[in-house]
Amino acid sequence: MKVKIKLALHFLGSLIFLGVFVLCMIILLSTFVNHAIIWFTSDDTIASYFVDQKLLPILPFLAVIIFCLLYGWWIGSDFFYIIEWILLLSKGIYQEPKRKRKNANNKPYKNPRFSIFQDIFIQLRTLMGILKRNELERKELEKMRKEWTAGISHDLKTPLTYIKGYSFMLSSTEHEWSEQERQEFAAQIKKQAIHMENIIEDLNTVFHFDHGQFPLNLNKQDISQFIHEIVMEITENPLLKQKNISIGINTTQPVIFTFDEQILKRAINNLLMNAIIHNPNNTEIMISIMNSDKLMIKISDNGVGMNNETRKNLFNRYYRGTSTKIPSEGTGLGMSIAKQLIEAHQGTVSVESTLNKGTVVYISFKLDLTNAS
Repeated sequence: MKVKIKLALHFLGSLIFLGVFVLCMIILLSTFVNHAIIWFTSDDTIASYFVDQKLLPILPFLAVIIFCLLYGWWIGSDFFYIIEWILLLSKGIYQEPKRKRKNANNKPYKNPRFSIFQDIFIQLRTLMGILKRNELERKELEKMRKEWTAGISHDLKTPLTYIKGYSFMLSSTEHEWSEQERQEFAAQIKKQAIHMENIIEDLNTVFHFDHGQFPLNLNKQDISQFIHEIVMEITENPLLKQKNISIGINTTQPVIFTFDEQILKRAINNLLMNAIIHNPNNTEIMISIMNSDKLMIKISDNGVGMNNETRKNLFNRYYRGTSTKIPSEGTGLGMSIAKQLIEAHQGTVSVESTLNKGTVVYISFKLDLTNAS
């Protein structure tokens, strides 16, 4: 509405200015021509006749043409500046044109001559900032995607190399393998095949989420007991025993919640395995379940913590923050998938972490889950 009012006032002012300009031009031109004819001919009659009969009818049209040329040149500086600006944005150059307005202070061309263009300048600067930020985010995401793709390729080639190598060894007729050796080879092939299956499952999960093909099978049950069973199952993981990591549960009462058991189990499992893999020996992990107006699940540990970059990108799909000193066993999708699985239950997940002090993951759900799909 403000823009419309500005345009209306500008149009009215232009009409008034045009009328005054035409009147002044008629007076000035007729007077000038009249004096010029008198000076050349010394005849007032001829001068009056020429001005009144010949010149006066065309003076308004001449004045309007001159006014339009001057007005167009004046207002056109802003208009062409805006066009030049838009052309730069269309080429991916996110900066204002370098044209400068000449004035006493020689300041950059920051504001338009006409206030009606002020809003356009403001919106263009806002758009330029958004596009510049999006471009930086796109480049960062593209860099992460390429690194992630290279990592996935490596992760797939590694188990394939094991499977291929042990398969050749088993099928070789040059050696006689003992039954124990055959069992060891088969165990390694099975282990690497499961690893490849997990990678493919992660990729398949992401694909289904991107295409909205992930329906929930919701059932009401005690989530405290559900998480207790997950912990009991994960304590059998050899990595947990090898690193002597302990997992405790802090809950006082049953909490009935509506959720998809298989999907939420994968999300919790991903979060717990992330804490197990990326923390040193003898780390303690505690799971707390709180029930007030919301269902809050807190997974805390006293491990190595994370720096700001890792914490910020923890749930980004293509981010693989694993230190090069730690062998990578995943796809970089685990935390992103956990976040998507939790959000599919209308939940939220966030993380707080301090280097050398530990990490806390907060999962929050609405208790009345009626809109999940």
